[in-house]
Amino acid sequence: MLATAAATTTDMKGWDFVAELQKLKEEFKSGGVEAGRALLERKRDEWKQIPLNVAVIGRPGVGKSTFINAIRRVDADDEGGAPVGVNETTVDVDHSYPHPNNPLLKFWDLPGVGTDRFPRQTYLSDIQVDRFDFFLLITADRFTEDDTWLGGEFAKRNKKYFFVRTKVGADISNNKKAHPKTHKEDDVVRDIRESTQEHLKQIGCDNVPVFLIDSYKLKKFDFDLLERRFIEDFPKPKKSALVLSLQATSVEMISLKVAELRSRMWKQAALSAAVTAIPVPGLSLVMDIGIVTEESKFYFTQLGLDETSLKRYAELTKTDYESLKAIVVSSLGGFEIRSIVDTCANVKGAALGTAAAAEECLRYIPLIEFLIAAPFPGTYYALNLVLDKMERVALEVIQCAAESAASASSDESDDDDDDP
Repeated sequence: MLATAAATTTDMKGWDFVAELQKLKEEFKSGGVEAGRALLERKRDEWKQIPLNVAVIGRPGVGKSTFINAIRRVDADDEGGAPVGVNETTVDVDHSYPHPNNPLLKFWDLPGVGTDRFPRQTYLSDIQVDRFDFFLLITADRFTEDDTWLGGEFAKRNKKYFFVRTKVGADISNNKKAHPKTHKEDDVVRDIRESTQEHLKQIGCDNVPVFLIDSYKLKKFDFDLLERRFIEDFPKPKKSALVLSLQATSVEMISLKVAELRSRMWKQAALSAAVTAIPVPGLSLVMDIGIVTEESKFYFTQLGLDETSLKRYAELTKTDYESLKAIVVSSLGGFEIRSIVDTCANVKGAALGTAAAAEECLRYIPLIEFLIAAPFPGTYYALNLVLDKMERVALEVIQCAAESAASASSDESDDDDDDP
């Protein structure tokens, strides 16, 4: 553990620990324990103050609205869902859709370039190009010269962009209807990929990533890969906020979130240790319990283990919600991680200044021994233990949903084989 703590101190460069400690002392002096907790909470949620703007650009009918709903994990009928229909819904450049996990992560539905209303000459100023962090150029068939011209303009401004080819599922379905005897899904997808890449190569854009997706089938084709590359290529100063904003709906997303949560862990542990320098009896114990409790709840939500996230994920994957819930309850029940969180929440208020309450914490929560003996490594160890456990449970949830989807797909295939 000491080696872990020592290694972690190398990450503290660039963080003004003395200034943070002074702020913490001032908050305690002016407002007591609650003010100190509020400061730590604000520090934990600083990522929610960073604006993230993503432009989704394409001509009418290419599936922009459906994609915007898919990446936010909402439906058109949900509150805040982007309208989806046969008529053109993009009539201006000021319509954005916030992510349900973070209102400052906005996906903007923008019209394609090269129309009478949005000609090349004024397009970049029309959309206020510099306000966006990332661009997704979408089509349902072939990318046009206007699309590639636009990509070139983004590159001149050092803006990241991807090409996204949508409605792959519809292409497969149409091919199956047209060629019922010779149809092979893998061949159709390969042909679409090769023709798209060849076309982009011909127009000088073969070095730009292109993804084949179907916004109604997120576990097929390139949707997970698109999300991962989207995060990897996002501007570095804002990447952390993006990771924490998106929902954990894949093994890759869980891995990215765990890495991000672990990279933040040492700050909480350092502030926990700093509290020992504040001369308030019993304060260190109270704050250590509070930090572990609140951070654990944050991990719980970030990894999609809370009720709202589980229901959303069950609906997305067509999985029985009770099956997913049972995994969380059985794995985090009793006096394991979830009980540690609940018990901390119950006793942290009573622990203020009373030795009996502290002893009660020690009886039910052995981890507190670490917190008292060595605040930094103790808190860091506790948070690692909690995160490791929750990561395993989140992966079990993903695995259960994947098995359910595979079973449903097999049943559908059997039904198709039975059709006359």
